[in-house]
Amino acid sequence: MLDSTLGLLIGGVAPALLLGFFFVFQKLATRKGIGPGEYLMVLGLTGSAIGGILIFTGKPVEFTAIGSVWTVLSSACWGISMAGLAYSIFKYNTPMSKLNPILNTNTLTAVILSIIILGEWHEINVYKVLVGAVLIIIGAITVSRA
Repeated sequence: MLDSTLGLLIGGVAPALLLGFFFVFQKLATRKGIGPGEYLMVLGLTGSAIGGILIFTGKPVEFTAIGSVWTVLSSACWGISMAGLAYSIFKYNTPMSKLNPILNTNTLTAVILSIIILGEWHEINVYKVLVGAVLIIIGAITVSRA
């Protein structure tokens, strides 16, 4: 199997499936009595444990201050977004089946920022990305109104 195919499976398909379970498990957790703050604390501890396993089992990587800054920023974005999601479920009992399609329009943000900030515009077919973006938006609107 090609490395590029393995990369898509390990970094795309597997996380997509696991995140699908993640969102359902998050809804189950809030239904069974955990608030947004407590949820994020347990989530953070679990993520830290997985990170510790990776540190001790993976190949050594340089640890830099700027890498840490980007990690804090990405973690803050993720944590705040998960807190909003957890609060919406906890406070308003918003159906995950409606939240998730809207939430997953984050793909558009990532694609746009990757094109602009990371300069990946030369590695993609911009027209196909635009068509995909329109389909994502149509899908999110359709499912959220169901």
